[in-house]
Amino acid sequence: MYYAFRSHEENFSQWCQDGYPGIPEAGREFVGNIDSPNFKPRLWRHQTESLKRTIYAFEVLKWRDLLLNVVTGGGKTQIIGGMVAYLKMVHDINQHLILVPNTTVRARLVDAFDPKARDYVFRVFPFFTGRFEHEKDILSLHVMRPGASPAGIRSANIILGNIHQIYEGRDNWRVIYENCDQLAIYNDEAHNTKAEQYNDLISKLKPKRIMRLDTTATPDRLDGLHPDSEMIYIYGIREAMREKIVKRVVVFRPDIERVKFTYYDLETKKEITAEEMPWEDIEHKKIPAVRYVTNPKPMEQQLAIALECLKHQRKTVPLEADGKPLYKPLLFVVALSIKDAERIKATLESMKLNGDLLKVLLLTSEEGELARKEAGITQIEPEEEKDIQAINKDHRNCKYDAIVSVMMLREGWDVKNISIILLFRKFCYKKIGDQIYSVYGQQIIGRGLRRINPMSDEWERCHVVDHPIFKHGWLWKMIEAYEYPERLNPGDVIDEEKIPEPREEGLADEVEEDRGKEEPFFDISGLPDVPEPPEELEPITDWQKHLDEYQYDLRGLSIEQTIRQIQSRDLDSGFDTLERGDLPDIRVKDVDSLSEPTIEQLRERIGSQVRRLAYDAITELDRNPDARQKVILQVVHDHLRKRFLLGHSLYECDSKRLLEMVWAVFDQVSHNFTNPALIASILANPPRSETYANSSGQAE
Repeated sequence: MYYAFRSHEENFSQWCQDGYPGIPEAGREFVGNIDSPNFKPRLWRHQTESLKRTIYAFEVLKWRDLLLNVVTGGGKTQIIGGMVAYLKMVHDINQHLILVPNTTVRARLVDAFDPKARDYVFRVFPFFTGRFEHEKDILSLHVMRPGASPAGIRSANIILGNIHQIYEGRDNWRVIYENCDQLAIYNDEAHNTKAEQYNDLISKLKPKRIMRLDTTATPDRLDGLHPDSEMIYIYGIREAMREKIVKRVVVFRPDIERVKFTYYDLETKKEITAEEMPWEDIEHKKIPAVRYVTNPKPMEQQLAIALECLKHQRKTVPLEADGKPLYKPLLFVVALSIKDAERIKATLESMKLNGDLLKVLLLTSEEGELARKEAGITQIEPEEEKDIQAINKDHRNCKYDAIVSVMMLREGWDVKNISIILLFRKFCYKKIGDQIYSVYGQQIIGRGLRRINPMSDEWERCHVVDHPIFKHGWLWKMIEAYEYPERLNPGDVIDEEKIPEPREEGLADEVEEDRGKEEPFFDISGLPDVPEPPEELEPITDWQKHLDEYQYDLRGLSIEQTIRQIQSRDLDSGFDTLERGDLPDIRVKDVDSLSEPTIEQLRERIGSQVRRLAYDAITELDRNPDARQKVILQVVHDHLRKRFLLGHSLYECDSKRLLEMVWAVFDQVSHNFTNPALIASILANPPRSETYANSSGQAE
C-alpha cells in the first residue's frame, strides 16, 4: 500500500516543533495533555505519534480517509479512543461508528468503550481533562448484534458492530443513515474488510462522515487490494521489538543433511521404490511442502523442536510473589486442514512434557459466522469459544499445553501466553512490481506478539518453529532479519550476553547498505546452502485445464530426514544461531491406525474436508470467506468426480477403494486448491451453474 505521508514528513516534524499551529485551541490542549508527564499511564511513543499524525492529516492536510499501519499488540484501541476524545472535545462530534471483523474483537472493544466496564478506555487514560473531564461519564455505547433492535443507535455516542450488520437494506443501516448526520468512522483490523464492500459503504456514508480512520497491522492483501484510505504511519514488528512493545521473536528450523523417500502401494502397503538424497537436491522432487512436513517422521521432529522450545519457555517464566510462574507458556500449532490438525493433536497427546502427557485444544472453526451460514459450514463450537475465553482470562492456570488450529486464531483472540508458534502450513505471497503482498505470515506471527505485561522489564519471547521446505526466508526478510554465526543446543535459546543491544533508530539503512555485499541470506560458514528462492505465485489463465492436467502422486510416501542441527533466528537482534545436537528420540503411537471406516464414514470425512477446503481457499485469497465458497465447493466436487471417482459424485460413489484413494491424496488436493492464483482464476471465470448443478451432492 502506498505510503501517502512520505512527502509530508518534514512539514509534520516542523509542525510539532512549532507547537502544533493551525488547529483549534482545544486541539492544542489535547496534544499538550498527551505530551504531559502528568498523563498517566503514559501512551507508547508510537501511539502519541499516531494521534499527532492523524490530527495533522485531518486538520492541516484536510484528509478525511486515513490509515494507521500499527503492529499487532501495538495498542490500536487506545489510538481510536484518543481520536474519539479529540473529535468530541475539538469539533463536538457526538457519534462514532467503530467497525470490527468478528465477535471476539467486538467483545474486546465493548470492554474498552463501555462506561460500566473495568477497562473503560476513558477511565484508564485521561484523554478528557479540564473542562471536558465530565464527558467520559456521559458517553453512551450501542452494540449492534444480530436480531437486536437498532433503536439505540439514535442516541448512542459510540456505535460498535460488524460491517455485515449495516449493509444497505438492513435496519441498522437505515437508522444510521437517517439519524447520524456527523459521523466519525473507525475500521479496526481493516485488512479483513472486503475492499469493494467497505469502499461501497464508505461511499454511501461520505456525505455524513467527518473523518474515517482505518487501523491494521497488515493493510496489503494477497489480491493486491487494500482499504481506500491514505496511509499516514507505519509502525512494524521490528520497530515494536526495538522498543519492547511486543515479544521478541526467535525463529527455529532444522538444518537437514539428507532425506530418504520410500514409496509404497496405497492398497497393498508394499514398497515400490526408495531413494536417498542430500537436502540440496530436494528441489527436484517437487513435493508439496505441507505433504512433506506432515509426513509422520518430519512431523514428529518438528513437534520435538517445538517441545524443546516450550520446555525452555517454562523454565524462564518469571515468578510472582507467591512463588508461582507469572503465566503458563502455550504452544500454538497452525495446520492447513482438519485432517492434519487431528493427526497433530493425536501425536501431541501421546507426548510428554516434564513427565506429563500434553493436553491439547483443537480449534477447527474460523471467523465469519455469516459466511459459514451462507455456505453451509459449521459455526464455532460454544465449547471452543469458552476454552479460548478461559485461556484469555487466566494466563496462569490454563489447563492446556497446546492449541492446534486450522489456519489461525482469529483477530481479537488475545491469547497472550502463546509463546511458541509451530507452522505446518506454507505462506505464499504475490508480487506486483517490487511490492510483496502477503497477509497470513505476519498475521500468524501477530498471534504470538502481545506481551503478558507490556510495562514489565521482563521481555518475553515468542519462538517460531519453521521448516526449510516452506521457503519462508522472504517472510523473515520482510521483518528485516539478519545473520548471527552463534551456536546453541535445541533446549537453549540464545546466550543473553552474546546478544547486542537492539539497534538505535536510524542505523537500519547503514546496515542494509553493508548487507548488500553479503552472501546468500542464510550464509552459514561450512554448511551447505538451504534453497531459499521463494516460489512467487504465477497467474493461472485456464483453471479447468490446470485442474485436468494437475499431476497427483498416487503412491504412499514415507519420509525420513537426517537433521544436522537446529537453526534459529532472532528477529530483533537480526542474528541466526546454530548448534549440533540430536533431537529427543520420541516414539509416538501411529495416529492413523484407526478402525477401518465404512463407505458412509469415508464420504462424510471427505465431504467435511471439501467444505472446509472451500472456506480456506477463499480465506487464503482475501480473508473474506463469503458465498463465493459455493463456487469453489462445486468445483472441488467436480474435480474429485472427474479425476478420482470415475464420473460418480462423492455421495453416489460406492467404491471403497476409490474413496480411500481420495482420502489418501486429499492433502495434495488441498495444496492445489489453496493456491490463490487458482482460486482467483476460478472466481474470475466461474463455471456455468448448470454444468455443476449436480456436482456437489449432499454438500449443498
